Amino acid sequence: MARRDEIDSKENAIDNRHDLPVYHRVQSLLTTLNNHLEKFDHTRKVSFRAITPIVFQFDKTLAPILGRLLMKTIENKEELEDLFKTLQENLPEKYFEFVLTQLASVIKDNNACAFIHQLDTNEKLQFARWFIKEKNRGLAMFELLKDTVFNQTDADRQQCQELLQQLRQCDNLYIRQQAMEYTVEWKEEGDEDSGDNNESSDEAMED
Repeated sequence: MARRDEIDSKENAIDNRHDLPVYHRVQSLLTTLNNHLEKFDHTRKVSFRAITPIVFQFDKTLAPILGRLLMKTIENKEELEDLFKTLQENLPEKYFEFVLTQLASVIKDNNACAFIHQLDTNEKLQFARWFIKEKNRGLAMFELLKDTVFNQTDADRQQCQELLQQLRQCDNLYIRQQAMEYTVEWKEEGDEDSGDNNESSDEAMED
């Protein structure tokens, strides 16, 4: 990691004839580790958290890769919030928001944060609600809500509507844009056709 600036200043790290493989070695190692982390036991996974301050000391642009890796070491919402706090404390605000949008797709992935995917629909709703209402982490939660909660027939519709309304009124314009463009299409229980019988959230409220 310490050599990256040296390599870039001397050879520009532009092709394989120079030092590009060395320049990209850290990304390659972290990516490989991320792809194999599930093979380790929990104790070994947690030990990898020790690389966090080293990464931030030398290259903060590795934060998305580091975040994806650390997500696989997390077992509860408090640990996830601790990760968000660490990222927020070490990154500029705009880049931190960018990283959160990257991690949003990881949160809904069954291979990361496995404890989330053991929750039922309304437990996931309460999980996301805690992050949005208590921790102001809407950027990280919207993908999870959209893909695994809002479209489920057993979701608490009133709470979904309230949470979506809060996201539509969020100060963060990126979250607000996503929420304003999104329409919940609930499939009624026993309805096999997702076509004309779907209701939007606003129509459901009127009913």
